[in-house]
Amino acid sequence: MSHTVNTHDEKATAAGDADVVRAVFDQMPLVLAGLEGPEHRVVAATRAARTRAEGGLLLGVTVHSVFPGPLGLQVHEVCDRALASGRTESSRDRCVRTEIGGRPVEGFYDCTAAPRLAADGTVAGVSVVVTDALGGGGERQDSRRRAEEAEHRCAQAQERVLELQRSLLPEYVPVLPSLRVGARYVPAEADAGAGGDWFDAVDLPDGRLALVVGDVVGHGVAASTVMGQLRTVVLERLHSGEGPAAALAAADRFTTLVPRGRVATCCIVEVVPGDGRLVYASAGHPAPLLIGPDGSTRYLSQGAGPLGTRASYRDRHDVVPADGVVLLYTDGLVERPGATPAEERAELARTAAGSARDRAFERGCPPDVVERTLSRTLAFLLREGGNGDDVTLLAAHRTPPAPAFETVLPAVLDSVRAVQFELGRWLLLLGCCDEDETAVQHAVVELVTNVVDHAYQDEEMSAGDRSVRVSARLTDDGTAQVEVADGGNWSDQGPSDPLRGRGLAMVELFTGAFTVDRGSLADGRGTTVRISHRLRRHVSVTMGPAHRKPPFGELRIVEEPDAVGRLAVSGVVDSTTASRLKAGLMAASHGGTTDLTVDLSAVTRLASAGVRVLHDTVALCARNGRTGLTLTTLAGSVAASVLDLADLRYTQGAAP
Repeated sequence: MSHTVNTHDEKATAAGDADVVRAVFDQMPLVLAGLEGPEHRVVAATRAARTRAEGGLLLGVTVHSVFPGPLGLQVHEVCDRALASGRTESSRDRCVRTEIGGRPVEGFYDCTAAPRLAADGTVAGVSVVVTDALGGGGERQDSRRRAEEAEHRCAQAQERVLELQRSLLPEYVPVLPSLRVGARYVPAEADAGAGGDWFDAVDLPDGRLALVVGDVVGHGVAASTVMGQLRTVVLERLHSGEGPAAALAAADRFTTLVPRGRVATCCIVEVVPGDGRLVYASAGHPAPLLIGPDGSTRYLSQGAGPLGTRASYRDRHDVVPADGVVLLYTDGLVERPGATPAEERAELARTAAGSARDRAFERGCPPDVVERTLSRTLAFLLREGGNGDDVTLLAAHRTPPAPAFETVLPAVLDSVRAVQFELGRWLLLLGCCDEDETAVQHAVVELVTNVVDHAYQDEEMSAGDRSVRVSARLTDDGTAQVEVADGGNWSDQGPSDPLRGRGLAMVELFTGAFTVDRGSLADGRGTTVRISHRLRRHVSVTMGPAHRKPPFGELRIVEEPDAVGRLAVSGVVDSTTASRLKAGLMAASHGGTTDLTVDLSAVTRLASAGVRVLHDTVALCARNGRTGLTLTTLAGSVAASVLDLADLRYTQGAAP
């Protein structure tokens, strides 16, 4: 006897009552939908899925209506693959930006699509499930945001330590007639930030130069603070006339007051530029390297124990040959995993000598020996493992004495630019910093302009007899002494110009004190103005080849075309670029004697050093009776936030 089975009853027995199944499906805490056709239109959806659609209406709409934006593309892609292959397809842990409840959310989502078969076995559609990878809406986004905030705070803390380190280290070394000096400081790549390395190039009486390099154990604020204290002791002793060994002994005694200074190392080398005589002493520091003009190398004596060990320090003597180099450094340069101290010393000697003397290194490298030695040595020795500790280098190269400068030109306006150009070439040869080059050039330009305007007003002299002589020389202590002389009788009845009459005031502003000698010629005619300005050389104390990421937006100062007295500043203004900003503002405002408008809208960072420059320039303009420095920036810009905190007034919107 045959028995007929009701298919509907079989399904109900196997899957449960239809109303119950529907209720279970609907109340599942999953974003689950049944889709049909190549467009993936919804034919069934759980309550969790319906809450994603406006009004809860889903039937007949496509997945893009349920999951708008990038998430919809992800779901559509997975469903396409499942529909085509007839297999379950998935996409895991993909980061997409979408909206939940009208709020933008960045999330990580898993998407799984399974084929749904028709009665004849063909694929009729797919069923898709979309889940937050962490099961918590914006949980991962919040976690990432917290991590980013922590990373940002850490970076800020490291930057503050580096800023402290920069403030404790010199920005310049002196420019001397027979000795070219340069330095590099590279902070450690590790998260600890700046450490206790320091250096100094101290010009002493009789033209001597003291080179100092030291290293305090540790990193962070504590190491930088101890470094600053030990550095002060050493500088005070050297300036008081004591030699290297006596200065180290004083620092050694000082460590009883600053226990963290114990086991710090230091090396001091005094150089006589004229004949290259050396007097040096070392406290546990790596021995300085001498590089001969032929590329030969040798290390000086090692010296006694570190500071705080009550070692007995004594002065030793040697000579830097003509065209030779003496190189001081910290141990971060030569500490490489797997290399012995002897191997490290040999590698440094080969690299430094090759950098200084090998002509093949000159292409694309700094032209002078010191800069080439520093740059190439750092780049080569840190090329693989980077630097786990701070690295400091200080080098001095014995050069021929700097030549004097002199030119005699007609007292006409065209000579003003010619003098500026020729004097600039001489200053470039000396290697002084941009600020000093600008100061000397501007002072001389003002004096030559005064000669052109006033010296020969009342003279019945031929054009060929009207001349201006400019001469300059570099003294043993690195002072540029400049003379501007004429052969006329001065008259103050020059052309009427509201911007004139401030020449000598600007000379004093740029270079300090000056002297005027009227009637300097034998017949009582002529005037000679003499100015003096100490020249310095800028050194890199913050960045090096181990730090691959340059600051975002190099500083640019651009004079706006067809707009007198308007500048646009862009990029980073911090302790390394503030001096350039100051030089640019001084030049554009003629030393604070003319009004100036500066647009800061494109500044990407405005550090305290830049704020100080702006404050000083505003005060200078006010003292000169000018309206002053007008600052403009866009609302919400980096500069606007900083200027508000610094109490500097500004106008919203870019300069017109």
